[in-house]
Amino acid sequence: MRAIKGILFDKDGTLLDFNRTWLAPYRRAAEYLHARFGERADPDELLARGGFIAESQTWQPDSPLASGSNREIIDFWSEAMGQSIERADRDALESIFTLSAEQYAPAVDDMAALFAALRRDDMVLGLATMDNESNARLMLCALGVEALFDFVCGADSGHGVKPDAGMALAFCRACRLRSGEVMVVGDSPKDLNMGKNAGVALTVGVLTGAHTAADLACADRVLNSIAEVPAVVGGGTEKNPPREEPYPPLTSSELVRDDSVPSGTD
Repeated sequence: MRAIKGILFDKDGTLLDFNRTWLAPYRRAAEYLHARFGERADPDELLARGGFIAESQTWQPDSPLASGSNREIIDFWSEAMGQSIERADRDALESIFTLSAEQYAPAVDDMAALFAALRRDDMVLGLATMDNESNARLMLCALGVEALFDFVCGADSGHGVKPDAGMALAFCRACRLRSGEVMVVGDSPKDLNMGKNAGVALTVGVLTGAHTAADLACADRVLNSIAEVPAVVGGGTEKNPPREEPYPPLTSSELVRDDSVPSGTD
């Protein structure tokens, strides 16, 4: 049985509490569109159509707001409004999403201690998010854990988007790991299916995000939070068949770029 040597984490809903981090920025972005385009961009309707369920303060599984990239969210709202969103407005919305840095809400109390303990056990750590890479690095810096991560990528990094395998395969290649030595941890089916598509050893769902345990039925394990990850790693359990090649190349389809951020900010 092959031991886990690397863990690839999702960001929002996994390292960060999803509602406390993203609900306010999403509302500010919807209100910006309302100010620009009037009644065709009703904020409550944009949030609801994007997947937010106001009555329960929960999210529709795998909805655009729950697990989409910034570009996918903006494109979805554009279609929902029947209104083209041009570059200046896209840049403004990106700025609103970036300013969520002021609202970081860690999913566990002492994240630095958690990751430091994993590193002491020689674990390779990576982060793969549907947010932009620059925002992910800002978050890691703000939480004081950037130096503990060997790999960071976002939807704009050139490795494709979830649930395609590209981000996970890029982590394997960059850190000299076999996919069968990697665990993927996330709060959405897209995170978990990315791992399965890459042939990782174990996919682990967490309940600090926008999805319920039932929504995460495709996971090999479901945990309350990342605080429980060290216990899973200690088991060294391999669930999925590993790929034979140690550093799998990316296919052209996995290199599709999400170019939602302006040039020069990648």
